[in-house]
Amino acid sequence: MAQTISEKNVFLSATPPVKRLNQTLYRQDEVISEFLKILKWCFIPIIFFVFYWFVETYIFQVKNRLVPNPAEFPCRVFGYAHYIVGMMFMLSSKKMRKADGWLWFVGLLGVGILISVFFYNFGGKFNHVLVIFYFLFFMVHGFRDTVFFYKPSSENLALERTRSWLLTLFQACILLVLMYILVPAYFLYLAWRNKTYTPGLKANIDALMPYLNAVLMFSWILLLIALFGLWHFLKKYHGGLAAFWNENKPILLVLIYTSLIILASPLVGPWTYNLLILSHFVGWYFFASRRLETIPKQATLQDGLWKWMRGSVSGFQRLHLGLAAVIFVILLVNHYLLLDTSGINLLFGGSAFYYWTVIHVTISFAPKN
Repeated sequence: MAQTISEKNVFLSATPPVKRLNQTLYRQDEVISEFLKILKWCFIPIIFFVFYWFVETYIFQVKNRLVPNPAEFPCRVFGYAHYIVGMMFMLSSKKMRKADGWLWFVGLLGVGILISVFFYNFGGKFNHVLVIFYFLFFMVHGFRDTVFFYKPSSENLALERTRSWLLTLFQACILLVLMYILVPAYFLYLAWRNKTYTPGLKANIDALMPYLNAVLMFSWILLLIALFGLWHFLKKYHGGLAAFWNENKPILLVLIYTSLIILASPLVGPWTYNLLILSHFVGWYFFASRRLETIPKQATLQDGLWKWMRGSVSGFQRLHLGLAAVIFVILLVNHYLLLDTSGINLLFGGSAFYYWTVIHVTISFAPKN
């Protein structure tokens, strides 16, 4: 929810003022290195929990492990902290002081709950058709925020509008192409593993297959529309395709590299999905910290606890990392002392993460202002 920490900025120029949602915080020569830094900080906890998983599995030979998946567990710990902080920032933002802000929030929350109910009724994380679209739904959010973080800016209003359209259509093309590759590849992967289902789950999957086939059949039309839109706006972009590529190369490369990581999943395993979801949380953490660094006067504890957490780098980081630590301790207590029998699983269990994610992503589509 990068939009929850940004405010409208006005840039003055010789032409009419250009209102922007976000001033670029990264130089173009910093974008790729920032992307690699994010991946590095994703791999650090994953590697740590690989060792934890190895000890549980092969040394203590624990059947009911705390860490069944070394990529999913840190994704859950940092993800819950991300969702809570994002919600806190959004509910305390200026747009929530207006009625339309609450209307958007309540409306999108209702949509998110409806999607979650549908997801649950058709098998949740055990229904692999739904899991594919759950991940693609998240990547709409992930790509959107990635562009928000790193998109170059200028004071030319026409250029900015054209750039925004081109980047949006580029994301749409990537996601549609990924869908056409991932869906068949994932079903081949499951067939290779001889995946079997309970009769009830098999009936739910079979019930969704006609709709999946329809989506695959008619999404070609959306892809053609998106490609036509790219061609149309590239003609309007000064210098055409070459200029667009040169002026936006870093952010385009980040989107392409992310897509290549996704495409590697049939070869290296679906843990890469957890890696990319985790990378969104880490990327937002770095972006928010950098954004807060631009505040001329950092808030202090003397200004109040919440103002310090929302108005300073140190406060934000302690809030975010502190929440992640608290969630980790809660998961430890729930697993080792309560033996996973408490209601904590309903809030912070592996299955609950899917529903938190769906609601978080759905709410994020509210207007930024």
